[in-house]
Amino acid sequence: MNAFRSFGSTLLLLAVAGCATLPTNPAEQAALDVLGSGAGLHEKARACQELAVVGGPRAVPALAALLDHEQLADYARSGLESIRHPSAGAALTQGLGRLQGRQLAGAVNSLGVRREVAAVPQLEALAVDGRREVATEALASLGMIGNAASARILGNLLAGGAADLRIPTAHAALVAAERLAQDGNSAEARELLDRIVAARPSDHLVMVARNQSAALVKR
Repeated sequence: MNAFRSFGSTLLLLAVAGCATLPTNPAEQAALDVLGSGAGLHEKARACQELAVVGGPRAVPALAALLDHEQLADYARSGLESIRHPSAGAALTQGLGRLQGRQLAGAVNSLGVRREVAAVPQLEALAVDGRREVATEALASLGMIGNAASARILGNLLAGGAADLRIPTAHAALVAAERLAQDGNSAEARELLDRIVAARPSDHLVMVARNQSAALVKR
């Protein structure tokens, strides 16, 4: 995990360093100027919303600095969630170590929305760490990412994870199975669905898993 953090830090630093050579987007620069000014919260929130539309890697450091801001964190996180550049995902992932409470839960959710594969090890750690109190959110994001690694984690947690998390784990596994199937990995999807059936989190979820598996066979 330390190696991953070093890689993530290096990635973000390289991206930030490269910002100096990126072409200037006037709309992006205007929003960044607002964030760097003494403007009020409303104006800065609006600037974050603008960066979600026009922002690129140049905007990542300014948005990342607001991830633990009481009023602006959600706006900044949404901006990073929308920027389709690896540095945005790296910034959210690095924030997991310092964020707490609602801000941490939000960053975890954004990584799932982005399907940030590189964050899977950190999300796994949060899914089994009751002290950080975002296990359910981490499980959901693993389900949204829905790659082979996250499916393996969810399958293992269904078999040997905390009993009180079996239902949210099963819900996440259902989402992951659908993602796998959409990506052409039907065999892995059926295997994960079988794990849900074996874990028996609830009669309803077992029925859903069986139906989903049957539908995959017919595809």
